[in-house]
Amino acid sequence: MPSYRVELHSHSQGDPVDTHLSHNLIEHIDRAKEVGLNAIAITWHRKVCSDPKAYAYARERGILLIPGMEADVDHRHVVILNLADGDLPGEPTWAQIRALRVRKPQVFVLAPHPFYPHPSCLGSTINDHVDAIDAIEWCMLHVNWLPSRINPNLRAARWARKHRKPLVACSDAHTLNAIGKNASTVEAGEFTVDSIFDGIRAGRVSFHRKSLEFGPLVYSTSRAMSSQPRHIGRWVKARFRSRVQGRLSSSSASNGAEAMP
Repeated sequence: MPSYRVELHSHSQGDPVDTHLSHNLIEHIDRAKEVGLNAIAITWHRKVCSDPKAYAYARERGILLIPGMEADVDHRHVVILNLADGDLPGEPTWAQIRALRVRKPQVFVLAPHPFYPHPSCLGSTINDHVDAIDAIEWCMLHVNWLPSRINPNLRAARWARKHRKPLVACSDAHTLNAIGKNASTVEAGEFTVDSIFDGIRAGRVSFHRKSLEFGPLVYSTSRAMSSQPRHIGRWVKARFRSRVQGRLSSSSASNGAEAMP
């Protein structure tokens, strides 16, 4: 069976959230071709990448460009692929995603970097949506020296194994240099979007687990943490609110105990 190198999570200019990116769609496609990728998804935040010129250019270059977006679902990131512009709002609910999957079974849902310490990651909420997720991302921000118990990628791998979901390596590229650095190889009967996703769902996907060097790790992590202040602000407010509520609850309990005869 033929195999194809695919990357299902990446970003370029045109992204309404990551407005600092320096490369455009054409440069992104050229880089994908240069590094030997066969199929890519450019997943803008809260907006489907559906530029017809980009799709025409990708076909000319022999690249299968898969439509998709990185949606904000309850303020957390979910990559939704093989959907059309207008199928979902940029900030859909899980109910809307489930309804779309019924209406369009070819839609593919990927949980990106689910256990990383960032407020936009799914974290434990992923357990409430096992039925709506097709695959789990093995993130490029990986180091071998972190203990297995807290290593975000190893936690993702254990979750995927427990729930029988395929694990897919993605770069989440925000620069040209990152494109193709963390791609997957998929065995598929045909060079089509549906066939590639069928291959992933069937578990015919593999990749090499690479560890980032310290310098690139620090740089990439700092960019990821600072690129979306809205999520950081929401996380800080939530933590502050929970601490205040905890103190008020403790104070009320103490006052109640003192008032008892």
